[in-house]
Amino acid sequence: MTIAESLGLRRLPYRILTIDGGGVRGIIPVVWLERLERHLEAPAHTHFDMFAGTSIGAIIACALAMGMNAREVHDIWVNSAHLAFAKPGCLRDYGRRWANRAGLAAKYDSAGLEDMLHGIFHDLCLGELRTPTLALSYDIQAMQVHVFSSAREDHKPLPVWEVCRASTAAPLFFDPHMMVCDDSGTEHPMADGGLTANNPVVLAISEAVCQVKGKAPVTNLEHVVVASFGTGAPPEGQTTVPKTIFGHGSAILQALMTGATGTDHVTARTLLPPENYWRFQTSISDRLSPLDEVDNIDALQAVALAHLADGADHRLAQLARRLQGKPLERRWWEGRHAHEVAS
Repeated sequence: MTIAESLGLRRLPYRILTIDGGGVRGIIPVVWLERLERHLEAPAHTHFDMFAGTSIGAIIACALAMGMNAREVHDIWVNSAHLAFAKPGCLRDYGRRWANRAGLAAKYDSAGLEDMLHGIFHDLCLGELRTPTLALSYDIQAMQVHVFSSAREDHKPLPVWEVCRASTAAPLFFDPHMMVCDDSGTEHPMADGGLTANNPVVLAISEAVCQVKGKAPVTNLEHVVVASFGTGAPPEGQTTVPKTIFGHGSAILQALMTGATGTDHVTARTLLPPENYWRFQTSISDRLSPLDEVDNIDALQAVALAHLADGADHRLAQLARRLQGKPLERRWWEGRHAHEVAS
C-alpha cells in the first residue's frame, strides 16, 4: 500500500480474484472466500473488479459475478457436487466405468454436470454478469487455450452454464463440449482449461492491464492487486504405479494441472509487487487429491479451516484491508516473510 493510497489521494487498485481448477477440491477456496467476506463485511463482488476461473474455479467465479455470496456458493456446491460426479446407478453407468478404465469413454455422463449448471445459472448470459469475468477452456481442434470474457461482444450472448460446461470438461472425466464460441458460427470441441492454465492468474493480469490502459495509461503493474486461490496442492510423485490406461491418463492430467499452476504462480509473483499479489494455497494428502471424490468434501473443508487457523485467516484480514484501500498493519507487513506459506 502506497502512502498516497493510504491517504485517499489515489484511486483504488484494479482488484482481481482468480480461482484454480480442482473438481470437488473447489470447496477449499470457497471456505476461504467465506472468511474473506467476513473480513470485508460484504460480498466479494463488491470488492473485486474482475473474476477469473478455470473449471470449478470458473463456476465459482461466475456465481460470485452474478451476485451470489460465498455462503450461497458453498451451499450449492456441497448440495450439488453429487450431480456432476454421480455414483453408478445402473448397468449403463457401470459399463461406462469399465470402458473408462480401458480409456474408451469418459467416466461420467455430462448430463448430471449440465443439470447442476442449469440449476445454478438458468438462462443467464455471460454479458449479464455484474462483474467482468474470465472463464478458461481449451479448444481441442485449434489446440489452444480459449478465454471466455464477459467483456467481449461476441461472448456476451453465450449462456453462462455452457461456458462453465466447456471450462469443466476434464479429459477422461467428461466428454468435450461442442459449442459455438464466437460469431463465426462454427462449433468447436472444448475441454477443461486446466490443460494449459489451471491457475488463470497470468491471463487475468494480462486482461486487466489492457482494461486499465483503456481508462488511463499504465507503465507498470502497481495498480493491479491479485488474490489467487488454489484448490489444494497434492503431494509430489506417485505413491503407486497406475495399472490401467485410465490411471496413467489421470496421472498425466494431474501433472499438467499441477505444473501449469506452479508456473503461473511463480510468474505472477515475479510480475507484481509483493503487496499486490496474494496467493492462498495449502497442501493436501494423496487421499484427498482426486478431483471427483465427493465423499472427501467434509475432509477438504477441514483442511481449509486448518489452514485458516495456521495463519491464513490473518492474511485474509490483511487482504481485505488492501482491497478496501486501507494500509496494511505495519508489524504484520514487516514480518510477513516469516508467516508466508510456501507454495
